[in-house]
Amino acid sequence: MKKDKSKFLEPRKDITFRCDACRHVWDSEPEEVIDDADLSHPYRYFAICPTCHSRSQQIPWQRGLFSSYVKSTGPRTLEGKAASSANLEGHPTPEEALRTRFNALKHGAAAKQALYFPARPGKYDACGTCDIDFDYCSSQAACTRKTELFMRHLIAIESHDPKMLREHQAMVQANFASLMDDMLISVINKGVMLETPAYAFDKDGGFHLAKYKDEATGQSTQIMDAKANPLLKPIFDLMSKNNMSLADLGMTQKVQDENEVQMGRLQQEGKDKQSLSDFQNKQNELLAGLREKIVNSQNSLKNDEILIEHKKANGDG
Repeated sequence: MKKDKSKFLEPRKDITFRCDACRHVWDSEPEEVIDDADLSHPYRYFAICPTCHSRSQQIPWQRGLFSSYVKSTGPRTLEGKAASSANLEGHPTPEEALRTRFNALKHGAAAKQALYFPARPGKYDACGTCDIDFDYCSSQAACTRKTELFMRHLIAIESHDPKMLREHQAMVQANFASLMDDMLISVINKGVMLETPAYAFDKDGGFHLAKYKDEATGQSTQIMDAKANPLLKPIFDLMSKNNMSLADLGMTQKVQDENEVQMGRLQQEGKDKQSLSDFQNKQNELLAGLREKIVNSQNSLKNDEILIEHKKANGDG
């Protein structure tokens, strides 16, 4: 059966707010609820900040989670529906299960995988650009941002709706493009070939640089070990896996030649079709003319005087 989401289309009271002025984050009931038909969960929540008394609204990540849950369809296949029904047997009522699941969206407490990432403000690489208050984050069981990402994937997979991950995938691809740009700039600046001094260790563990002596000048020259820039292979791998090669973009000479050949074939087929159409039109015109000639010939026979006299002489008239 399709999940009843009517309760989650009604205003909620357990809202997390963030003050844009002083960055304070707190949980409370909303002081103002405004209808917004553009949102999947069609409400915007506002409250007065207890610290600086500024008008604040619901924290963005929670609003996104509310919308994600409303958009989720639940299992669609018979196997998925059967598995979902089996999981509910012996558990809380459907209403309680929905409420519990929604709490998991907010707190991440029931998301076991998300607990692998405990709340450690400032300890993750993403903390530098995170918009969640550190004091609020430290009071949670798991990292709020990673919990949100986990729950989005969980709902998308359970509901077989990849559209819910479109924004995340777009950000990942944008990061890949930025990373590739940095790698290309590094290769351009340092060159495709890197030279390092050649060296060796003797049997006693002594370190020696590899040099050779010019007999003509008597000068010693350092032997350099030349290697390809190690960033070249990751760049080519990223280009191949993200369909960014010249062949994927249709920019190679071979692809261009194949396209020209194909276009030539299509044009020739178009000419052949036009020629066939002209031939059929001519045949239709000839057949129409032939019918007219046959009718005229039959009329001429009927009005032929000699033929009429011959029929009368033979009793046919």
